[in-house]
Amino acid sequence: MFSIISILTHPAAKDFRSRRIYQLLTDRFASNDNGNCDNLGNYCGGTFNAMVSKLDYIKDLGYDAIWISPTLEQAHNASNLYHGYAIANFYATNKYFGSDQDLINLVNEAHKRDIYVIADVVYNHVGQCWGGSYDYSCITTFPKSEYYHNPCDIQDWNDQWQVQNCRLCNLPDLNQNNQFVHDELIHWAQWYQQKFNFDGFRIDTVRHINHDFWRDLRKVTPWFNIAEIFVDDFKFIKSFVSDEEVQTALNYPFYFVVDRTIGAGQSMYQLQANFHDGNDIFGDTLRDLGIFFENHDNPRFLSQHNDLKRYENAIVLMHTWTGIPILYYGCEQDMYGGNDPDNRRALWKTGYNQNSVHYKFIQILNKLRKQMPFETLDQKELFVAEDVYAFARGNRVMTIVTNKGSNNNQVHYQMNSPFNANSRICNILKNDDCVNVGQNGQVDVTLNNGEAKVYVREGDFKL
Repeated sequence: MFSIISILTHPAAKDFRSRRIYQLLTDRFASNDNGNCDNLGNYCGGTFNAMVSKLDYIKDLGYDAIWISPTLEQAHNASNLYHGYAIANFYATNKYFGSDQDLINLVNEAHKRDIYVIADVVYNHVGQCWGGSYDYSCITTFPKSEYYHNPCDIQDWNDQWQVQNCRLCNLPDLNQNNQFVHDELIHWAQWYQQKFNFDGFRIDTVRHINHDFWRDLRKVTPWFNIAEIFVDDFKFIKSFVSDEEVQTALNYPFYFVVDRTIGAGQSMYQLQANFHDGNDIFGDTLRDLGIFFENHDNPRFLSQHNDLKRYENAIVLMHTWTGIPILYYGCEQDMYGGNDPDNRRALWKTGYNQNSVHYKFIQILNKLRKQMPFETLDQKELFVAEDVYAFARGNRVMTIVTNKGSNNNQVHYQMNSPFNANSRICNILKNDDCVNVGQNGQVDVTLNNGEAKVYVREGDFKL
């Protein structure tokens, strides 16, 4: 049997429904010396201590949780493992980022600001040692070959046996059916949360490990655990998400549908299908899923769809859709970037401009989420066409997004609203943009140049 460590207090997993998460890479978010970071494949100098100095930048933007990249010692302390996913020692902190105490101080300083801290954890694999496929000598926690599946490459991503037993990116694949590996990982998870007082975990590569391991882990890790399951398939994601396994997951189907519709201009009926499928499969627990349109594994939105109006529509949709919004660092500064590592540029090069257009834009949306109980407001479709989608959150908020992009003429729609007849409603994203609701509860909506709109009753929202 695996041992159980007494655990420090932590927020209830459901508490995250009312939170807004800012995802960052420690090496790229804040540096003490603001180095050039010209070689994105190597460490650039980001540290825990420097991150503390920029927590107010995150707080002022409107986020009250951060998801930080993995903090652990990497294989051979190699200079290209800034991302943190090539672990060598599960019980040692990555020296490039700082000490154990520096990480503890970061968490404490975040908590002083009512910011939850989510650690990125990996149970599936470790880093590569330099002696070849069967060399595990540099892995302090798991140095023996018996701790791993036999080396093989994933050839067929639809074959779950390959996904769970073969290597991702040639990284040694831990065998959770080995009793020592199973027990040590479960012991470590409890130790890690207790040592640093994290509020939750983002779990890497969940689909690569068998269900029995997740059931055993859940018994002793009751805090917020959000899974990475990199597929465009609600049913498959749900097969790992339950009261017995992982608590919730990143909403990858949302990521993919935003890319196709808002980004590439495909039919907005896909948004309709996405919401209905997610709601049918997850029900109330759809509110726990993490919604995002950018992250560290995919090219930045602006590098794929170079249009700031499409960008704003994606930002609006993410902040008003059902679930927990997760903003990838740099979005607020219009950061570009292709495939990794280009999508992991240094934020300090932007100057942390708190007066930038989209820093202010996102601030407004987060103020709305803070003032309205989004975690309890049901989502209801109001209108859908090839180029526009409108939905309500309860009877408090009405969101309208379009896939038309900038450089489009003015377009008009008449659509249902969630507001009472004869109400006066205002768009929080633009001054002096108010309309009256008709006696039939409908509104005449005008969109200029591909803009998104978020309506609330006049007087219901304060900047």
